[in-house]
Amino acid sequence: MRLWHQEMIHNLPRQELLGQHRECCALRGKSWGWPHAIVNYVFNYSPYKLYQ
Repeated sequence: MRLWHQEMIHNLPRQELLGQHRECCALRGKSWGWPHAIVNYVFNYSPYKLYQ
């Protein structure tokens, strides 16, 4: 999973932006209880690691 700095978002191709949005939604909803190969690994770590 890639997170882009907010100042770079307007430079992303549409498909990249949509993919980013889907991944963020999956994180926010903890994948809605469904396994998600791209983002589920982040739940093995403290949210503080994302901040670091």
